[in-house]
Amino acid sequence: MFDIGFFELLVIMAISVIVIGPKNLPRLAKSIGKGWGEFQSTFNDLKKDVMDEAEGLRQSTDIDKLEQDIGAATKVDVDVNLSMNDINYDSKPSDQEKS
Repeated sequence: MFDIGFFELLVIMAISVIVIGPKNLPRLAKSIGKGWGEFQSTFNDLKKDVMDEAEGLRQSTDIDKLEQDIGAATKVDVDVNLSMNDINYDSKPSDQEKS
């Protein structure tokens, strides 16, 4: 991830022992570990919330598409029924044709 080799890690540890001191180093490491754990937990919760919201949007988009499809199918059904009524009306003999 950071491409830190063994030698670089030793240099960082030596500097931290000199700057922080050997007595405070374990306490600092514990604090850093807790902070990192809280960061990961918060990040995972945030990622889960974003994924849930995206899934909700995806489902609502699917519902909108289904409503459009149903509306289009209903319009076709109404158009077909109107056309059938026109055909039935046109096929009835008129009073003049009966005479």
